[in-house]
Amino acid sequence: MNLLRSDFKLGLIFLLFLFFSLDLLAVAFRGRIYSRVKDKGEAGVTVFVFETKKAYTTDENGYFDAEVPNTGEYTFRVLRATGMQELKKSVGVDGQVLTLYTDKKKTPKGAIVVEGKKKKTILSRHKLRIDEIQGMPGTLGEPLSSLQTLPGIFAPPFGFGQLVIRGADPDTNLYLYDDLPIMYAYHFDSINSVIHKDIMKSIDVYTGPYPANFYNALGGIIEIESTDTVTKPAGQFSSSILMSQGMYQTPILEGKGYVAAGGKVGYLDKTIGQTSLIPDGIRLPQYHSTNVKFVYKFNEEHQVSFTSLTAADNFVLNAPSVSKNDPTQDPLANFAGASFSAGQGFETYGLRHIWTPGDNFSNRLTLIRFNPHIKTNVKVGAIEAQIIAKAPYTGLRQDAEWKAGKYLKVDLGTEVRTMAYIINGFGVVQKDPTNPAPNPYNTVNPDFERRDAHQRTNFFYQSAYSTLHLKFGNFTLEPGARYYYLANSKQSALSPNVIGSYQFEGLGKGTTVFAGIGKYHHYPFFSQIPSEEAGNPDVKFQKVLKYSGGVEQMITDEWQVKTEVFKQEFSDLIENDPYVSTFIGLNPDKTRWVTNPVVLNRPLNYSNSGDGWSHGFELMIRKTNKPGSRDWFGWITYTWSQTFRNPNQFKRDYLVFGDRDLVLTGDEQRFRALYPNSKELIYQYDVTHIVNVVFGKRLNEEWQIGGRWFYRTAYPYTPAIGDDGGIFKNPINNQTYWNPKYSDNPYSADYVNSRRQKPYHRMDIRIDKFLNYEWGYMNVYLEIINVYMRRNANQESFSNAAPFSKTNPSKQYDFFTLQAGSVLIPFYNMGLELRF
Repeated sequence: MNLLRSDFKLGLIFLLFLFFSLDLLAVAFRGRIYSRVKDKGEAGVTVFVFETKKAYTTDENGYFDAEVPNTGEYTFRVLRATGMQELKKSVGVDGQVLTLYTDKKKTPKGAIVVEGKKKKTILSRHKLRIDEIQGMPGTLGEPLSSLQTLPGIFAPPFGFGQLVIRGADPDTNLYLYDDLPIMYAYHFDSINSVIHKDIMKSIDVYTGPYPANFYNALGGIIEIESTDTVTKPAGQFSSSILMSQGMYQTPILEGKGYVAAGGKVGYLDKTIGQTSLIPDGIRLPQYHSTNVKFVYKFNEEHQVSFTSLTAADNFVLNAPSVSKNDPTQDPLANFAGASFSAGQGFETYGLRHIWTPGDNFSNRLTLIRFNPHIKTNVKVGAIEAQIIAKAPYTGLRQDAEWKAGKYLKVDLGTEVRTMAYIINGFGVVQKDPTNPAPNPYNTVNPDFERRDAHQRTNFFYQSAYSTLHLKFGNFTLEPGARYYYLANSKQSALSPNVIGSYQFEGLGKGTTVFAGIGKYHHYPFFSQIPSEEAGNPDVKFQKVLKYSGGVEQMITDEWQVKTEVFKQEFSDLIENDPYVSTFIGLNPDKTRWVTNPVVLNRPLNYSNSGDGWSHGFELMIRKTNKPGSRDWFGWITYTWSQTFRNPNQFKRDYLVFGDRDLVLTGDEQRFRALYPNSKELIYQYDVTHIVNVVFGKRLNEEWQIGGRWFYRTAYPYTPAIGDDGGIFKNPINNQTYWNPKYSDNPYSADYVNSRRQKPYHRMDIRIDKFLNYEWGYMNVYLEIINVYMRRNANQESFSNAAPFSKTNPSKQYDFFTLQAGSVLIPFYNMGLELRF
């Protein structure tokens, strides 16, 4: 302990020394003198920066490389033989490409005005700049964590970093990086993302009705845009107790292309995992991820790119096989002799060609290879499973933009995929799926049985979409639709949507009223749900009807107020169904195919019986700043919402108590299941109130500060009301295993999702110090998370090593408060980042 304290003091002294060191490195940028009339850069002209008294000469394409002492507005004097022209322009972040236009191109009457960047819908969309969010307090340096500060979005503590968006299942969100799929956004530690922050340019989040170019999502769309310009070699490296990461990017092939590559390696098992904080037998997560992008531009018409994204995570638990355990001291006492390992990962490869023959048309063709996988290895008593599941697909996607006239632009695209869901290994199934407390240690008459899990389900998927962008003055209307077809099940789905807005002039910088409605679909490709052998091949697309509307007021160029109301109606949701079956089918136990290949009433396990809805109100007040400026930025968001679900199945709980004791045959149970009696209940991801306050300020060239406070209603949970008396024992150590009991009275105050913990709230602050060296600069930062040391309970946990009591179940607190004896201290995070 004394050694740890000494190391801590030395580290603190080192950080303080760095904090009070040198100045920032000068801001380097690339400028271009460009003539709109000639439609090309001006070669061989002299550019004089008035404030620095330095002169530069443009190359054959009009480019020049320069540097200024810090960010801000500068005066550029373009010197020609015919005279001098003075232009003012702001220099923002290091490495910026600055275009100085020397004239204006007159637009002929009736011609189409070409926009440099595609305008995106205002409805239910939030955009975050990476330079604005990468230093946000409480995110541990991860830009994707800042998404939780936006309206209608939160991350449950038990979801490995998944996001719940307006009450939708987090598994039905769509994550894209340059329109390429990624399986998950966060590694197993729920802190670090799979994308390096320095090859991200911006993040767009669609929480409501979304355009037809997106697909297969009931929740939200998280669209990450990558760096699209590299003008000089640059790199980054950082290391912490959690992981190390690095990035390098450089222009290649005489500036016609570039390469950007980043990667992360996590080693919690080598740091925190070696301390006494972690019980014996637990190996903390290991992970790594890589991101590579190559771009080459042949000319103004043709560009090719190649993108590679990979990630892999794993976790291991081997509970010690000791003869006796003290359950009050050993949290793994009940699982002595058990082993569990889990892994997941994906590889995404995209080869893309962009053809732009003129100002009115552009076409993008992308060849995609996506291979997500999950590995599971479990052994607990009579339960043993080893499964590797993959869902690879190869797809060809085409996206075109056509400017058809003064008032109309058209987006259209198609996609085809050959897909497969592959399982290898063996698993277990519960013999009676309605048994609430199966015995994992019963080997005489086991409650579980082993099943071979070798199966392959093939899919051929086709999709097409189109969106019309109609603009008449200040009125914009965007109708669109996407069509899906699955050849294996011969089912199709049509997802129409329409989004409209109107901007009123006169109040501030403009008032925009917007509304939209859309019907969207989701199919569980990466799942055994549609399997012919272990699932239900006839499951349909899950559906949601999203509609919302609101008002955005631009008070100034920097101040924005946005309000929105929404409702989402879910239908055909896929539920685990213990009663659904087919009259005749293949025996799910392949070991019996020789003697009994066909069975009657084969369980299908899943059905589209579920439905639900959510509705709410969102408010956002936002202050932005110009990139690279010292002005402050921040926002305040508030969300009120409610979310409900109903499986629409037969539930024994809703029977009167006399009928519960009836002994029924299998056919009688299946007949009774035809009449669902379940009721609508609060969804497990329902959070009524969410408040976020974010602030950031660049004080000067050396210092930056930021703060964040947020509040949310706690998640609903089902309280335990007793135990089963400890009828099971682990034969390894003779430890009694207590199963919790829950209320079976739907009219009681202890029924499903009837309780909540106290509201969750905390405040985080971050201080950054920037240091200058010849090779680059260093950013040293200190984060203090949960400044006022509130103990926030995430959920209630029942320990199977002890009977039900006043102390069991107990509250499970988050890890952002540290406790040394009876003393509480905030969670500290110190970081060191190098850029060169």
